[in-house]
Amino acid sequence: MVETKDFILPSVLIVVGFVAFMATGSDVIFLDEVLPYVFSAPFFISGCLILAIRLGAVQSSSLSLSKGLMSTEQYLEYKEAEKAQTQQGIGLTIMLVSVIAAGAVFAIGAVTLLFLAAFSAFSSDSDGIESVFYFFWNLLKICFWTYVGSHVLIARPWQYLDQADGEKTEEKRLVECPGCSASIRVPATYKGRAKCPSCGEEFKP
Repeated sequence: MVETKDFILPSVLIVVGFVAFMATGSDVIFLDEVLPYVFSAPFFISGCLILAIRLGAVQSSSLSLSKGLMSTEQYLEYKEAEKAQTQQGIGLTIMLVSVIAAGAVFAIGAVTLLFLAAFSAFSSDSDGIESVFYFFWNLLKICFWTYVGSHVLIARPWQYLDQADGEKTEEKRLVECPGCSASIRVPATYKGRAKCPSCGEEFKP
């Protein structure tokens, strides 16, 4: 379980990133557009990365069957870990795609601007270079915010809401052990085999 102190460093980095983003500017239009990202990106990325690592830690749960059976607790833990890994897989995929897309946009944009700059030496069309620059720059901004947002899926902050409300909202049903007639509470949706804690009888509820 993540402790409160684990949130201090990433929270400070993200807040500093927001402050740097809002406070940085320039009278030059080009610099006013670029500098906020240049100064805030290291703080944003570092804070989101640390937050995703600390909140997104998922303990792997494998199917350890004894005599072909699995307890209710093992089944629920396995399904929760499987769900978390699926969500994180989506987040990691989005993060990877955004990084690759940013690299491709940067490379293509740089080459395009170099060609335009070379041709502009023979003409006075500077507006074309500026419009192309802002086109690629806007694509890079989309990649940046997509990268930052992908860490939300990796961190999965809603997991703590699920943990707080899980036992309240989870419906259970009573089943009777065929061996000793003891009543056992199992999740309403569980369809596997259960083991009686009293007599050790294994049966399917």
